[in-house]
Amino acid sequence: MFLSNTSSQSDPASDAQAAAAPRLSLCNDVVFKTLFSRHPHLLADLINAVRHRAPPIRVERVLNPNILPQDLVSKDIVLDILAEDASGQRFGVEMQLGRFFHWAQRSVYGIARSLAGQLEVGQDYRHLKPVIGISLLVHDLFTKHPAKADWHFTLRDTHDPAVQLGVALQMHIIELGKAEVLGALPAPLLAWIACLLHNLDEAAMNEITHPPVREALSHLEVLYSDEELRLAAERREQALIDTADMLYLARHEGREEGREEGREEGREEGREEGREEGTTDLLAVLLTYKFGSLPGWATSRMAQADAAALNRWALRILDAQRIEDVFS
Repeated sequence: MFLSNTSSQSDPASDAQAAAAPRLSLCNDVVFKTLFSRHPHLLADLINAVRHRAPPIRVERVLNPNILPQDLVSKDIVLDILAEDASGQRFGVEMQLGRFFHWAQRSVYGIARSLAGQLEVGQDYRHLKPVIGISLLVHDLFTKHPAKADWHFTLRDTHDPAVQLGVALQMHIIELGKAEVLGALPAPLLAWIACLLHNLDEAAMNEITHPPVREALSHLEVLYSDEELRLAAERREQALIDTADMLYLARHEGREEGREEGREEGREEGREEGREEGTTDLLAVLLTYKFGSLPGWATSRMAQADAAALNRWALRILDAQRIEDVFS
């Protein structure tokens, strides 16, 4: 366990059950939403770490704490957390693993809908409170900007960005992997980034000293033994596997159609190359979703593997408790 039990007495049966329970990655959005919905003060600390240039807030309530059955199996639902502070500001926080073709549009639409949803019939616009989106991305979104991972967007003038049209709509984006490598962020934010990416790495977690993250790790230890949560996380994982598989098939079929228009020579070689590339991408997404940020050795093995090995590893993901089990 990451934290020692502070109780004076320990229940051996409970300890054995917790030790035997598979660990859950905080990258799993079911686990992410469960943890932070149950502990709003930790959600507030995460929000304040991301918005480290703004005054700190306190989360008064989570507006959507429950995970509905359809959320687990729907391919299109992103399990975000919508919270409200004492002043009425709303914060939409999401853990995002997969890439969406229209991710920017979906995110802007989400916070705009939360803004519009505040007003009831007859209310005027002075009652509107800012809506602030926070997206924690495992993948890099702005690949042409390798030296920046902490983004904050508002409505600003194109030619004079210093002029801002209010603060009603805002979006914070943290590219987690890039941010971890760059490291030039406040210590609380770096601690949360490490936890989000590596909560299954006991050695890495033991190096964290930020108290709210330490508390989050202790709560995760309790969640490991929650059978209902684990089943929900696995159902969500399977839904995302199905989605990724369908995206891979669609992309593969598109490649095949393009190749049919090309020359016959070299077609089979190109077909196999495209198939392996798609399988590698799919496997990387699934591994990251279940185990967090991928170690270098796993990336190297996938890059050197043939299609048979990639498919064999993909089949092991659901039953594996550690990333090492997938590649064994």
